[in-house]
Amino acid sequence: MMPRRSKRKGTAVKGHATKKSREDSDEDMEAEDSTEVMNPVSGSYRGEKEGVNYELRIDIDESSPGVVVLNVVSGDIVRVDGVFSFQSLTLRKDVADDVYTLSGQTVVYKGTEDNGNTAKFTIRVALGNNGVWAAHVHLEELRQGGHRHKLEYDCVKYSKYFRHVTVDVDYYGDELVLPEFDTHSCPDRPPDLPKRIITPFTPYEDVGVQMTLNRANSTQIEDPDPTNPWTLAELSTAMTFHQNINPNTWNIWVFLASAYRNPRVGGMMFDKKQRKGCAIFLDHVWHKDMKSNNPTLKAKATRKFIHTFVHEVGHVLNLPHPFDQNILNSTSFMNYDWRYNNRNSPGAYFRNFYYKFDDFETKFLRHGRQDFVKPGACSWAKQKRNTAMPADPDTDDRWAKRLQLKITPEKTTYKQMEVVSFVVQLKNVHKSVVYVDTRFDLSTDTVKFFLVSPNGTVVEVDPMEYEIGSTNMKLLFPSGSTEGPDRHSELIRILYGKGGFYFQEIGKYQLKAVYESGQFYVTSNLLEITIHPWTGNAGIPQRFFTEKMGDYITLGGPLESEYKECRALLDSLLASPQNKDWIGVLKVLTSENASKQARQMKLDKSHGKLGITSHDAANNDVLQSTKDTLKRLHASGAPGENMLYEEVTKLRARAYVNLGKVDEAQKEVEQLVYDLQSRKVKPFVIQNILDDWKVIKGEEAKAPKGLQDRVNEIMKWTKEDYNDDDEEDEESGLGHGIFFSAFSPEHQRASSNCVQQIVNVAEDTNDISYTLEYADAMQKTGKYNFLLVHYALNVFITHHPLARRAGLRVSEITESSTMDQSTFAMVEHIGEPQEIWMDYWRNDADFTFHHEHWHLVYRGGGLQEFSGQKHIDRQGELFGYMHRQMLARYNAERQSWGLDVVKAYNYDEIEPLGCDVGEEFHSDPRNSYMKPRPPGKKWEGSYVEQFRNWEFKLKEAIQNGQLTTELFDAVLENRDASDLDYNPRKGFANYWGHAIENTSSTFSNDYGGIHNYGHSIFGSIGQRRPYSSYMNSTATAVRDSIFFRWHTHVETLLDQLLSHDKYKTDLQLGTPSIILSSSDVYISKSNEPPKGFLDWSEKGKIWVNNKFDASTLTTTLGLPEKKFEWGKLRHDGYTYHIRLMRHPEKQYDRRKDLALTMRVFICPTKCVEQRQRWIEIDKFKYVLKRGQQYAVVSRKDTHSTVIRRREGEGAPTDDPEIDVPNILTVDGFCECGWPHNMLLPRGTAGGEDYSILVCVTDNTIDTGDKESIRSKCGSLSYCGARDKRYPDRRMMGYPLATKMMVDGKDVSVSEAARILDNMAMSSFKIQNKDVRFPQPEPEPEPEPEPEPVPDRNAIAWLSNKQVGQGEMSAFRSSKWSGRFRVLIDGDYIKTTNAFADVGYMELRFQGRGKDGEYTLANVTIAERIPNTLNVVDNDVTRPADVTFNKGEKITAVNPWKGVVSDPVKFVVQPGKDYFVTFTLDSPGCYTNGSNPRVSSWLIRDPKGYAQHELNWDDPAVKTDRYLASIYCLEQMKVNDE
Repeated sequence: MMPRRSKRKGTAVKGHATKKSREDSDEDMEAEDSTEVMNPVSGSYRGEKEGVNYELRIDIDESSPGVVVLNVVSGDIVRVDGVFSFQSLTLRKDVADDVYTLSGQTVVYKGTEDNGNTAKFTIRVALGNNGVWAAHVHLEELRQGGHRHKLEYDCVKYSKYFRHVTVDVDYYGDELVLPEFDTHSCPDRPPDLPKRIITPFTPYEDVGVQMTLNRANSTQIEDPDPTNPWTLAELSTAMTFHQNINPNTWNIWVFLASAYRNPRVGGMMFDKKQRKGCAIFLDHVWHKDMKSNNPTLKAKATRKFIHTFVHEVGHVLNLPHPFDQNILNSTSFMNYDWRYNNRNSPGAYFRNFYYKFDDFETKFLRHGRQDFVKPGACSWAKQKRNTAMPADPDTDDRWAKRLQLKITPEKTTYKQMEVVSFVVQLKNVHKSVVYVDTRFDLSTDTVKFFLVSPNGTVVEVDPMEYEIGSTNMKLLFPSGSTEGPDRHSELIRILYGKGGFYFQEIGKYQLKAVYESGQFYVTSNLLEITIHPWTGNAGIPQRFFTEKMGDYITLGGPLESEYKECRALLDSLLASPQNKDWIGVLKVLTSENASKQARQMKLDKSHGKLGITSHDAANNDVLQSTKDTLKRLHASGAPGENMLYEEVTKLRARAYVNLGKVDEAQKEVEQLVYDLQSRKVKPFVIQNILDDWKVIKGEEAKAPKGLQDRVNEIMKWTKEDYNDDDEEDEESGLGHGIFFSAFSPEHQRASSNCVQQIVNVAEDTNDISYTLEYADAMQKTGKYNFLLVHYALNVFITHHPLARRAGLRVSEITESSTMDQSTFAMVEHIGEPQEIWMDYWRNDADFTFHHEHWHLVYRGGGLQEFSGQKHIDRQGELFGYMHRQMLARYNAERQSWGLDVVKAYNYDEIEPLGCDVGEEFHSDPRNSYMKPRPPGKKWEGSYVEQFRNWEFKLKEAIQNGQLTTELFDAVLENRDASDLDYNPRKGFANYWGHAIENTSSTFSNDYGGIHNYGHSIFGSIGQRRPYSSYMNSTATAVRDSIFFRWHTHVETLLDQLLSHDKYKTDLQLGTPSIILSSSDVYISKSNEPPKGFLDWSEKGKIWVNNKFDASTLTTTLGLPEKKFEWGKLRHDGYTYHIRLMRHPEKQYDRRKDLALTMRVFICPTKCVEQRQRWIEIDKFKYVLKRGQQYAVVSRKDTHSTVIRRREGEGAPTDDPEIDVPNILTVDGFCECGWPHNMLLPRGTAGGEDYSILVCVTDNTIDTGDKESIRSKCGSLSYCGARDKRYPDRRMMGYPLATKMMVDGKDVSVSEAARILDNMAMSSFKIQNKDVRFPQPEPEPEPEPEPEPVPDRNAIAWLSNKQVGQGEMSAFRSSKWSGRFRVLIDGDYIKTTNAFADVGYMELRFQGRGKDGEYTLANVTIAERIPNTLNVVDNDVTRPADVTFNKGEKITAVNPWKGVVSDPVKFVVQPGKDYFVTFTLDSPGCYTNGSNPRVSSWLIRDPKGYAQHELNWDDPAVKTDRYLASIYCLEQMKVNDE
């Protein structure tokens, strides 16, 4: 039965930002609530009898719409001798005549005591005459001894809320920030999340807790140095002051500060045993975008602020973390988002977050005992802490097996009052990389410590502060890895916390640690510590073991006068020599504030304000009090004290720097480094110390490595060996050891989850550095195939705004080429034209990047991870147009050398050439999974049959004029952009491109995926797992000549569509009132037009001069500039000048502006009638102003909308009417475009005839009168416009995309240019100079030498055929020399079954010296120290001489043929790895090693190699993993087999 409604209306609730919260003083709140009438029974009741106050909370119906009903009653009885609380265990509800009778059982507790008395209760609730609910409570308590105590009292309802809390907010900055948040403003949310506006108070009101902002007591903190991070001591002082001036027990203090001393901390509880306040740091990366103009960034920052605010206030109300209650998968406010994500997936927390407390938390906040819920009433530990030692992980927990947690004490016996110190070490004991959170500080709750005291009590160490903040993730590598450390260690000290002094009792303690990060649960060894009694003055421990001393030590030595006695006691103890060691450690702990420019807190109690002034702390006191400690640590040499030594030195260094004594600090830091090096501390520890020292002395801010450098590092990482039995699961389903191909639809689908996880991490943290580290972890931990991670990271960088703001670019080749002149002698263009002559063009680094990057922008798998859209606007059409333009340029280049245009690939043919792009490429570790495509291969018959079936269906679709699937139907129709209802995105050409490329499952079932699957077949021909050839990768496909033959084949399918009669272009539709002729178009190297070009006759309204000599543009083909190139094509700058004139017969047009689209193309003159051969070089908007009869448009090559824009290119012109890009930054999407250096074809040495075509169209039609024909960055023609529709409604390549018509008749290109007023064509030349090859000096005819005959027993290194100096040879080029170390893999050799128990190995060296000599020296073989670059010491003395021709030390080497050394024999043992080490003095060409299990390292400068012979891992030695396989070892024999 529903309660009777009151005739009185409820009073509206006031709010500071919305109507969701209150903003009044306590007195006003009570007065208002006393008259507020609530219709539901549920809410708070209040009564008083004989000096005793009674609180009753009834929870049996909805107190507000949507509020969960718990069917619980609870109450508090506040007496002089304490607070007695009860909460119903059972509840029965009876309703009759609007009277509720509630009865059941409960337990009555006093305060925070664990034991209570059972009781029965009966509560009668009825509506009073004033319309307010009133309750009569009868409580019968059964006390010890069977005595029954009865209690009756009356209460009247005064609020619909169950608790009432006032909140004081002190803040820094100009205004108090308590924002509103739209729950739908972030896209990563549950799909069924209700849309509403919330504030930081709303979640509490949802569970029946009223939060009232007390503005009168919320103060702006006038901090003289807001950039100076706050310390724990300063926050504690501010908290203490607040508690003193506002003792209200239901009051919470929140401080919105700038930043904390640890920049990873976003919020914290920092007060003492009874918590009454918290701090939130607005400059933290989570919150700093709350004032951003970007709505997405602002929304995510606001959401994070509200989460932090509610979380920390929840702790003040004594709510524990869910994981402390063994609830591990909670999406409550009280969980850490990172912890949930670690257990599930990145971003999973907010995708499942409903802005709620869980059921336990809701019940606790409403009905928990008053002394448990009330701020400051009891220690949080009462609700949170465990009372038993933690259990070890399950034996079948595969995650726990990967890590080892170890605690090592500095010593096992201590005296009373000493700080117990130990090193916590987390070590990777797995064979794969592990990604862990390395925040070991007690305040983070990642590592917990449990003590068993001498009396057997188990206590969990409870620190003075708890922090919520960013994780500090780190990769731990397998033991012995050279990539990074396998462990992380930190020095932890335990002395005092919320449980008091933890080692105050005398006797034996046991200590155990737990590492718990969401994914991992690992327990440590059990450590025993013995505490001996103090032997000095008996009164000292009593003075020491006080709460004030504990606070003083834990808070880092606050400077306030109230701690004066604590400082004096420690100073007096320090004066005694026997106390210097342990008191020295305490002085270190209490010197934090003295070694920095700390704030000085001044409490102005008369005005109730906290004043802050800058304070220059007692740095001399720091130096004096830690001097003896430093001296002892320097002399000690104990490894267990290294961390303390480092800490003390840094502390003193800061003090010295504050005093201006940088040189003194420098000496102590250098001594520390020297001492730690002599103690064999790992190099990365030393480097961290040196980096910290730079920060301390102010040389540079400690920042992560350059973000772009970090991207490049991640993209260079490769995984060499895979074990099929590895327990790691590759999460995408692709598997390890598989070459990832962006051409594969299956691989695209597999990459989606990886891309999504990177996006989730970026949006969850808003931290690009963290996002990059996470991506690196995904590949190194084996979570995903590393090549898939590289691709996913590139997709993220290309499309995500966080990467865009950071200026990140897709990693590309920037290193200079290492190839020398001998390389180019192989391909000098003399005699009959050869396919290899085009290697410079196909291998241009900027060109290969263009192709890779285009496929990242127009990703085959769509962009659903970013915007939810499947594909970018007109992606299918642009796929066809971009590749068609690529072929036009390629064919122009070929013809300049006298080569035929590229021939389409035929399915039945045997491809004779193969492709090998050279040693420099294949010896680079980045390309270790790429192998040459072998010649003489053809497609399997099943593939041919399938492809021909797909092609038949496509051709059938053209004939039928309809592209049809089960779910889709596109009709071939002739529509022009002048029809403004036409949507080119739905044009047949767009769908056709999607069907051919296979970007959509809409077409794949019916039409397959000819383009992509063709790439996959070519990439896998002749390869074995895990290797691939070039065609399988978007980054390398264009290096292979078969790419262009395959795309010519694909182009024929596209051209069958575009040549269809239904797709003809009527060139007279939508033409502007413009006239230009062939003499109006001129292109030259000069920025100025030719003489007379600008002359205009006002009388005749015509141009005066119409005859100009054709100009010549120049190009240069030079040496390679970047790695893997074979030459570099460039052109001298040029400008084209275009004269425009309004049509004289259309004078009415002079009264308006003419918005024009200028379309510019070039073509070899002999090919002008072939539409497909025209090359687009620019497209832009120009406005001819009203009243303006004529204009001359001049535009430079660097302004082209075709090219990829780089920094500084595309500066604006003086003409404001020309739409010119001005791109000052390059990022992600903006990298897309054709390389500027290849904008012009090469031409010929004598000058090749070219034609330039200009077509002018109506821009209002082209754009629908909405946008310019332009893109903010990147190439408009090839890449469209970021985040917008393609900015040209006409077909791509207009007017040359299809057959053309004028007056209903077909016309050629030249006819159209002659007939139409808006088209014109003129001539120019392109002349090239090839500067790669100096004139060769005549060489004497070499004496013939016999070819070296490879030994039949060679089992590891074999020669491959490769182009040599003018003839086929078994050598590749190199300029390498130095000290080499070559790994001989024992397991690989053992598989030959050639080993006896003890055997020997014979090696031969084969090569060709650059200057006629091939010299090797200091050759040794030695057993390898596992997982290092070093060898066993006693083996290093096994030298051997390398001779030639049966004993010659040095031989003259035929520069064409090379030489093979005499056999070199070494004794070896089965299954062991060996290093062959030698010095190669003469760089030259070496044979190709085919064994993938061979690796080599190189010291670049071998002059001082002897001193490094025993330690190649020394960071001072520049050692490179230089070759994927070695090219100077030719043969190996084992035991004559």
